[in-house]
Amino acid sequence: MEYIRIAVLLSAGILLSERFPPAFTVIFIISLIMVLTIKAIFKHSFNVKILIAVLIFVSGTVICSWAKSDANRDLYEYTGRYITAEGRISEIPVKKEGNVQYTVDVKNVKWKNEQKTVRTKVLLTAKKGFEYGDSIIFEGFLDELPQKMNENGFDYSLYYKSKHIFSKIYSSNVSLSQNKFHDYSPYALGNYVRNFVSKVIDKNYKGDYAAIMKAVLTGNKKEFSDDFSKALTRTGTMRFFYPAFLHVSLFTTLLAFLLSAFNKRGRDIMTVFLLIIYAMFNFSGAVFVKLCLMMSLLILFRMRYGYIYFLDIIGLTAIIMGLVNPLIFFNAGFVMSMLSTVLIYYFFDSVEKKLRFLKVKYIRRMLSIGIICTIGLMPMSAYYFHGTTLMQSVASIIMIPCAAVILVLSPALITMLCTFGSAPIIGQAVSSVLFILKRIPYLLDKLGFTQTTLPKPDVLFLIIYMLVIVALVKYIKRKKRDMLIALFTAAALTVPLAGHQITRLDDTEICFVNVGQGDGALIRAPYRYNIIIDGGGGNAYADYNPGETLFLEYLMSEGITYVDSAFVSHYHKDHVQGIIAAVENIRVKNLFLPDNMKDSEWRIKLEKAAHEHNTAIHYISEETLLTYNNGMTLRIIPPAKKTAVSDNENDTSYVYRIEYGNFSAVFTGDMTKFAEKCLIETDKAEEADLLKVAHHGSKTSTSEEWLDKINPKYSVISVGERNTYALPNKEVTERLKNTVLYRTDLDGDIRFTAEKSGKVKIDTRR
Repeated sequence: MEYIRIAVLLSAGILLSERFPPAFTVIFIISLIMVLTIKAIFKHSFNVKILIAVLIFVSGTVICSWAKSDANRDLYEYTGRYITAEGRISEIPVKKEGNVQYTVDVKNVKWKNEQKTVRTKVLLTAKKGFEYGDSIIFEGFLDELPQKMNENGFDYSLYYKSKHIFSKIYSSNVSLSQNKFHDYSPYALGNYVRNFVSKVIDKNYKGDYAAIMKAVLTGNKKEFSDDFSKALTRTGTMRFFYPAFLHVSLFTTLLAFLLSAFNKRGRDIMTVFLLIIYAMFNFSGAVFVKLCLMMSLLILFRMRYGYIYFLDIIGLTAIIMGLVNPLIFFNAGFVMSMLSTVLIYYFFDSVEKKLRFLKVKYIRRMLSIGIICTIGLMPMSAYYFHGTTLMQSVASIIMIPCAAVILVLSPALITMLCTFGSAPIIGQAVSSVLFILKRIPYLLDKLGFTQTTLPKPDVLFLIIYMLVIVALVKYIKRKKRDMLIALFTAAALTVPLAGHQITRLDDTEICFVNVGQGDGALIRAPYRYNIIIDGGGGNAYADYNPGETLFLEYLMSEGITYVDSAFVSHYHKDHVQGIIAAVENIRVKNLFLPDNMKDSEWRIKLEKAAHEHNTAIHYISEETLLTYNNGMTLRIIPPAKKTAVSDNENDTSYVYRIEYGNFSAVFTGDMTKFAEKCLIETDKAEEADLLKVAHHGSKTSTSEEWLDKINPKYSVISVGERNTYALPNKEVTERLKNTVLYRTDLDGDIRFTAEKSGKVKIDTRR
């Protein structure tokens, strides 16, 4: 049990490293030593166990802080500079938004007349034309990795850092290098094999069939079509396309057959050695490495002690992987794999016993595992993926054997395709399996067996849930006293959690979601009124859709599956795309649209999405007041008639004024100073506590006259970090100096919680 305790303390230190910086941990450990020393002087005893436990926890925070630190990397000093770099493409290239992403193992870098030998990895975005293993030379501005955009968004920076990538660069000038860089490590050789297999697949399979083959054989899940990828996400079936345990199980089965001539000890030693080599061939796959390491430890413990205590194996596996790469503890696949292993260990026998009425052993076992993982990992699924799919356990019964068929037949299939150009019988069998694997997600999606959206739980809820799991384990082991302690602790923690939720029942929340260079706001009013005003989107020339990848993801992470009202300020892409994504993916009851710009591309797309998903459209041409049962009102204020002479589309922006008790907020879209003046002249501008600053802080908006009339206490600018427009304008921020100013580029998500009395609480992600 010591290994599992050490693993828990180490992982806790790693996971909490963001909340406890290194300086704090050093001060804490010094203070603890002083306290223990004083206690030892007076009581003549020194508690070594507490000190060791804290040292392990602190070690986790320190090694994780070091692993995340940019300052320790070779290229850190060149950030923001235009450099020329040379290196080798060390990962299989990935197509991304019309370009290709290359992971380059950089060998040397040149800036001005200074050349330096380095050893680091860079994420290069460039045009296609290069392959894995090519030695290339490229130039461009070295940049930091993209930061986490909003509270519940995906942390790309942490993801790439876990793969030892700390910088990115875009280059339009890439060419083959005269220097040839080679890598003969097991992982590089494994990538050569995966690259070769991918090329064979591309020659013989097309579309999603090729993508499925690559996913099953190489772990590349990035080439599915958009429609298929969305179906996989909604049904939670993407994980079945690269079941790492199948690869490891088939490999160990093959080893058992090939090493059968050796004696038991020799066979075990050879198996451990080959498992470690096999793990190094796929070192980037966290779950893959975990399984190989766990299998090796099982064999070694059995050789050394003659018995196995499984929790020790799990603990030692976590310790080794945490020390080698602490950032692996932020990998959703790795965390859920470790937790599922523990859950299956404790609950498998009990659940399978309840399913004895199922006579087929395979179905009974797979269903037992599916039920345990689905229910046991539900909070973690909500935390990482914003929901769970109850049909996963049933889908796995069919999809995992199909993936196994492809794995078993692939050596013969690849050999025949390379030698003869076809594989008559084997090829037909694989094609049949591919047909099944592609149809199941679509079928589940069509039948409505999709992901149930759940709000992202906070840390306190996860602790309570884990205590309930502990109580169940103690119940199975018939340790009544321990079970009652766990349940009592969980109940005690539930009281403040429930109390906090009850006190917020009458509050209205306005959250400005960080959608980059765009607008997107969520209003959560009492008694389940969810309202959205704009939803972000890409710029006019970008394929990237922040409305879908940021705004919709945020809504789903908040557990929002129903929106009562959606409002659009005007028909520009950076305000509309997120509304379209919401209409297409969650239930939006009412859509309120400005009755102008009838030929606008984005108005037409909005209307089409609404008609296809049974969303009621309300065209607003005059001032309209909406009253909600909770006492909140929303006033829709169209542009003044005088504004019609403006040829600036931003002046078509509608203004939305929200009032809740003594609190008020005004949303202004992208309207200009001219539109502001027209509203003032028609007495449509009233004082408000909160102002959403127009047009991302552009100098064309937010005049002194407008601010004098609105007289806001708080102001919010929704703007992209380091945007190409140099927004917000300095003159605008200077005019807002008498308000408490928040910006999404600096503060991330900005949440205002308002009481009817007018009292306001503000939280920002950063």
